[in-house]
Amino acid sequence: MAASWTKTAWAGWSVMTFLAIGVATYGAVAAFLSLDGSLPSMTHHYPDRTTAAALHFGIGGLALILGPWQFLPALRRKAPAAHRWTGRLYVLSCLVSGCAALVLAQQTHTGLNSQIGFVLLATLWLITTLIGWKRARERDFAAHRRSMIRSFALTLAAVTLRFYLPLSQVLEIPFHVAYPIISYACWVPNVLIAEWMIRRSAIQPASPAPQ
Repeated sequence: MAASWTKTAWAGWSVMTFLAIGVATYGAVAAFLSLDGSLPSMTHHYPDRTTAAALHFGIGGLALILGPWQFLPALRRKAPAAHRWTGRLYVLSCLVSGCAALVLAQQTHTGLNSQIGFVLLATLWLITTLIGWKRARERDFAAHRRSMIRSFALTLAAVTLRFYLPLSQVLEIPFHVAYPIISYACWVPNVLIAEWMIRRSAIQPASPAPQ
C-alpha cells in the first residue's frame, strides 16, 4: 500500500509471488492429472466432483498468479488501466473458484470440523473479494486496498496449506487428525498477518489511486 517499497518488502513480494505461481502451476497440473488417476493425492475429488474441482484448482490458480501484481505501486501509478483489468479478472477468478470451493468443502472426507473450516475460508474469500470490488466501483480506494489485502491473504491459503500438509507427514501426524487442523491453520494466520499489515500501513502514505 505504500508509495515506495523497501528492499525487505520487495524480497517478501518476490518470495510470495514465486510460491503463488508455483502452487498455481501445481493446481493446474493436478486438476489435469487427477482426471485419470495419475495423481492419487487429488483423485478423491474425482469423478463425483470433477467440475467443481477443475474450476477450483484451475481458475483459483489464475487468482494466485494475478494477485501479487495488483499490489505493485508502479502498476497502479503507471498503468492504471492494466491494474483495473487484471483486477477484474482476479475478482472473477476468485468468485468462480470460491463458489467451487464451497461445493468441495461441504464434501470434505475428514469430518465436520474440516468442512466448517473450508466453508468459512471460501465464504470469507468471496465476501472480502466482493467488498473490494464494490469499494473500487465506489472509488473508495483506501477501503478497496484493505479488502483486497484480506482477499489475497485468503487466496494464499492455497500456498500455506501446501506447507502444512507435508509438514504433518514429516511429523507423522495421521491425515484424519492433521487435516481438520490444517483447514483452519491454512488461513487464520494469513488473516491475522493481513490485519497487522493493514494497521501498520495506515500510518504510511498510500500510493496514488488509479484514475
